[in-house]
Amino acid sequence: CAFPRTPKAARARELGGLLVGPAWIWDCQRLQRRLPCGPYLLDGSASSGSEGEEPEDAPPPSRPSPKVKKGAGPAHL
Repeated sequence: CAFPRTPKAARARELGGLLVGPAWIWDCQRLQRRLPCGPYLLDGSASSGSEGEEPEDAPPPSRPSPKVKKGAGPAHL
């Protein structure tokens, strides 16, 4: 998250997500592994403890695939 005080960031917090700065992404990519998010947390997203933090070896979180409704498409077509 580049900016911690946006509607998307607020929604992520509401859903229990953690907000990390862009440096987390760059450092994970540079080191070719998922790093702990604690040092990269923005705006007090979590307490100072490691609650909610995943181990370094954790795979990326899975995202549910979006459900597409039949016939749902651009209205102009």
